[in-house]
Amino acid sequence: MTAVRADWRLLIAGSYPEAMMWTPRAWRAAGAAALCAALLTSACSPDSSAPQEDAGQDGQEQQNQDPIPEPEFDDDETVALPIGLISPAGHNEIAPIGEDGRIVEPQSGPGYPGQQNAPRPHQTEVARSDSFGCGNTVSVVQTVPTVTDDPARSALEYLLSLDSSGIGRPAFGNPLGLSSEVQVESVEVSGETVTVALSDVPVARDSCEAWRVAMQIEATARAATGTTAAEVMVGDTPLAAHWGLADETPLRLTEIRRD
Repeated sequence: MTAVRADWRLLIAGSYPEAMMWTPRAWRAAGAAALCAALLTSACSPDSSAPQEDAGQDGQEQQNQDPIPEPEFDDDETVALPIGLISPAGHNEIAPIGEDGRIVEPQSGPGYPGQQNAPRPHQTEVARSDSFGCGNTVSVVQTVPTVTDDPARSALEYLLSLDSSGIGRPAFGNPLGLSSEVQVESVEVSGETVTVALSDVPVARDSCEAWRVAMQIEATARAATGTTAAEVMVGDTPLAAHWGLADETPLRLTEIRRD
């Protein structure tokens, strides 16, 4: 595992009032109760026959998208790590992204299920994906700045270390929470593609969850490296092939503008 210097604790920036902590695997048992108290889970009915939405619905323009910028180091050598989580239910309808990349703030109507006194999910996003699989999207959020010599590997290791199924109020989904023992073996960039090698196949209980897990990893890897495509491997076999997922063009990620 790549060492993340300074402090083992990483926080999902702005995701809920009580700071969410990550500890190394050796500390996980002691911190599990505190983590669970701060998290809400979300569910999706399994539907392996649900139609796959076209990630390239705007044609060639989407396929030629600009990559999410690689995270930048601050003057104190810290960097905020991008993490891909599943957007809360109704996210795109409540806070859609306009053509200029800015969030269209909701003026009225129902809010997020389970919304409490905390920043709304769209206020913590740096990017969001198009719909995929069973109508889900991935939201890219950031940790607080930390010190690491390999942001891409550290981001993926952090994502895989999270053993909770939901983060924040209302919850960003984390189906990878069932696979916290899976290890990152390598992260390599060649041109515009990042290749991630995992030690084992993550847990996926149905095809909808397989899509969510695969896209969490892809979005995290791409956002952490500034690339436009990702390949996730387990041994010599692509992760998508283990689950029989269709080989498609890379998922479109839209950077959210706030300037």
